[in-house]
Amino acid sequence: MSIPTDQRCYLDHNATTFARPDVVRAVHDAMNLHGNAAAQHRDGRIVSRLVSDAREAVGLAMGVCAQDVIFNSGGTEGDNTVIYSAIRAGCRLLISAMDHPATRLAAGTFGADFEIIPANGSGQTDMTWLKDRLERWKESEGRPFVSIVAADSETGVIQDTETATGLVREVDGLILIDAVQAMGKIPMTFQPDYLTVSAHKIGGPKGVGAVYVAPDAPYTPLLSGGGQERRRRSGTHNVPGIAGFGVAAKNLIDLEHTRIHRDALENVLKKVEPYLVVFGEDVPRLPNTSLFAVPDASSMTLMMALDLEGVSVSTGTA
Repeated sequence: MSIPTDQRCYLDHNATTFARPDVVRAVHDAMNLHGNAAAQHRDGRIVSRLVSDAREAVGLAMGVCAQDVIFNSGGTEGDNTVIYSAIRAGCRLLISAMDHPATRLAAGTFGADFEIIPANGSGQTDMTWLKDRLERWKESEGRPFVSIVAADSETGVIQDTETATGLVREVDGLILIDAVQAMGKIPMTFQPDYLTVSAHKIGGPKGVGAVYVAPDAPYTPLLSGGGQERRRRSGTHNVPGIAGFGVAAKNLIDLEHTRIHRDALENVLKKVEPYLVVFGEDVPRLPNTSLFAVPDASSMTLMMALDLEGVSVSTGTA
């Protein structure tokens, strides 16, 4: 017998989290607007203003200049577009082992050679390796491009983006920081060339996100057509999604209090299963994230057992 949705315990917020009531209202209201943001008449201008207001809110939440924010369908599109841009610019790619598959698979899809920046046993990208590799960089290799996540979606481990950015700057390289999982959970104080985020991770709608592109960073649109987003991302604006994204960005919820509950949960689990392993517990993590393993137990079996008991968890990145 299945457990009713309203009685379940949902613990898969890194995959996607609940759309907040104010976001749902914003999406509903935007659905009743009839204009196209690209149109010049009054109905179009109303929608265009809504998009502009949302861009300001999202840019502020990202810690970047709003005019350099491009709306898209989410983190995967953002990562793909940036990887494509770097390849077109003749860059040599260095991709963190902790990255979302979107970057590695995009590089492969576009036919680019790339190197993986290894990670240590705690799930942190190896900055010593990166420093050594960049010091040995040859001009014939092209401009270095580094891709790194701000925080891992599975372990919650926060990556040393500040050091990575500094190393890249020393060799006039480019850096992409995938902040999809970090937005709303840690301060957005990055100084990258590219920054990707997604609305549904912060209580916004699914299917909408944004990419920040620094004014002097090379950029080649992945989609061509009507020239929306200042010819940087063609396609009719997802106005309801963008409206909801803007509201979610304006009203980010402080998740620091969840750290107490996360730590308490891990302590209880360790008492129940003394050999339980918590990944990344010795390094800075997102306050809401726990990845653990039980020796000799299948992760899929555990997930299915919890699901039957009304608890939603995941076994990997979404």
